[in-house]
Amino acid sequence: MSRKIKRHILFPGALLLYFAVMAVMAYPGYKASGKWGEYFGVIGISLLLALILFFILKRKQKIRDRFSQKDLNE
Repeated sequence: MSRKIKRHILFPGALLLYFAVMAVMAYPGYKASGKWGEYFGVIGISLLLALILFFILKRKQKIRDRFSQKDLNE
């Protein structure tokens, strides 16, 4: 029995994984330059965008489910 991963979890999760890899790769450059505000600012904005994407996709899924149930009831 396979369970399908929902989009509102998969896409933001993939973005978070990508952001984590990019943060690890960029760390030595920011460590050498000392621009910690920029480093953590980019990480914070990236996390905020992933969170916003999660809520937008979750809302769209609820709307889609509501309309599909409405069609089934008719």
